Amino acid sequence: MQSVVNAICSFLMIALKWLLDGAVVVIKSVLYFIFDGLLTVILAIFQAIDLSALLTTSALSWAGLPDQLIWFLNAVNVPQGLTILLSSIGIRMAINLIPAEFTRL
Repeated sequence: MQSVVNAICSFLMIALKWLLDGAVVVIKSVLYFIFDGLLTVILAIFQAIDLSALLTTSALSWAGLPDQLIWFLNAVNVPQGLTILLSSIGIRMAINLIPAEFTRL
């Protein structure tokens, strides 16, 4: 009688493990599907933004400056400084978003 009970318990444990593994696979698939859809939407939004006009406009405004002023701005590293400044602002904004995501749950 004890061996029958052990066999039934082991069968139930195997069946429960199989069901839980299947549930985990289904939950992972659903979360992957949702996350993939979200990333597809974000990608479509970024692809819809046309930055080429902005780049050409800023390049044309720099080209309209006198040669001496362009030389001076390059000599004091204004383009590199602007790049460093804008990237540091972007990094700071990204770092500020990370704790807010976890503390406001």
